[in-house]
Amino acid sequence: PDWPVPLVNRALCHKLRENWSAVIDDAKKVIAIDSLNLKAHYFLGVALTQTQSFAGAVESLEQALELARETDAGIKEEVWRSLARAKYEKHSREASERAVRRNELLAKLQRLLKDEAAQTLRQMSAGTGSHGAGAIIDQAEILDKESKLLEDIFQGDAKKFHGDGDVPNWCTCQLTLEVFHEPMVTPCGISYEQTTLLEHFRKVGKFDPVTRRPCSAKDIRKNIGLRSAIENYLNENPWAWYYAM
Repeated sequence: PDWPVPLVNRALCHKLRENWSAVIDDAKKVIAIDSLNLKAHYFLGVALTQTQSFAGAVESLEQALELARETDAGIKEEVWRSLARAKYEKHSREASERAVRRNELLAKLQRLLKDEAAQTLRQMSAGTGSHGAGAIIDQAEILDKESKLLEDIFQGDAKKFHGDGDVPNWCTCQLTLEVFHEPMVTPCGISYEQTTLLEHFRKVGKFDPVTRRPCSAKDIRKNIGLRSAIENYLNENPWAWYYAM
């Protein structure tokens, strides 16, 4: 076919059957015809994630999320969670590779420190430098301090890539206790997740969930500043994408 709809439908069938190579082929054909086709970018991103082509998956899903936000599409949350997964998986692979290189480099530097200390002790024994038990003890203490400093530096790098706790409270909705996808702010100045807040208006009542002041869908606005701040935090701390999946 040379028009998008049957290709998108076929890609969906391939997705349900987990035939990822076929999903990729059909999605790319759709994008060649219609570069702004939301579902094609979404299906392509999901398929690339499943085939561990994470860089391409992130690119496709970011495009899909942008299109979903422009049209306020119903699959916006699915796209966001898929993007979060792709970014987390991409980070996990990079973090694992970095951990191997980090351990190798740490071991190499520690060997160099020990070799330097051994050389200094040999010079002491040969009478070309300071000598005596006190000097030897001093040299051992220096080696110990430098080794611990080196380990601290490398542990700091490990924490940066693997994280050491949950995401900050300002990144999460008070109602869902999950990372914001689409924060909406009420006239009271409190932000909530869009789908949860709209569901609150439909099922509970038209008032702010916390302050209980009158409020409805027409009164709320997108909190783009908060959304951007959260995405910046997640990109700077990619281990935290785990909590957005």
